Amino acid sequence: MSEAQGQGPGLVYSRLLPELFAGYEDGEPLTVLDLGTGSSSTVAFLSRFKVRIFFADLLEHPTSLRPGDDPNPLGLQHAIARQLALPEDAMLDVVLLWDYLHYIELETIEALSAVLLPRLHRNSRGYGFGALHGRKPADANRYGIADRDHLLAQPTDQEPQYYAHSQQRLSEHFAALRIARGTLLREGRLELLFDSP
Repeated sequence: MSEAQGQGPGLVYSRLLPELFAGYEDGEPLTVLDLGTGSSSTVAFLSRFKVRIFFADLLEHPTSLRPGDDPNPLGLQHAIARQLALPEDAMLDVVLLWDYLHYIELETIEALSAVLLPRLHRNSRGYGFGALHGRKPADANRYGIADRDHLLAQPTDQEPQYYAHSQQRLSEHFAALRIARGTLLREGRLELLFDSP
């Protein structure tokens, strides 16, 4: 039993993390985009692979990623691409969305999808959270990966606006990846596994 499998604070059992990394053996190349704040536990977990990891906390400057009055979606796509700052050759195997899609408006989700789409391949996968019955979870969290079966959820005092998009809305507006599976976590959080459409 690994240290992470104990009953530590913030440790959350995940049914879908094993599927996210299924087929990737230790030492294999893996390119990951983490849309969170960057977690040392995630870096430690991913170090078993020959990993290229990119962190992009898009909530750090949320006003620059709002649709605003400009009807041109390209402006929003350029703003997202600048903040992601991915190298030209980066093709993503895994995208850790966490709950990010619920902190942005639908137009921004569409723009993010358009930016990610050319960076994905037919085996790309994503992981994130859905809103159950349109409700906001009790706590805002920063997330990391503790091990293949556990997340680390640490409370944060950051409270951006929460949109609680339904799975149907996410499916309609986030075309880069499709929702493949969902399971219920504690406190009404819905974990989602995404794959290539």
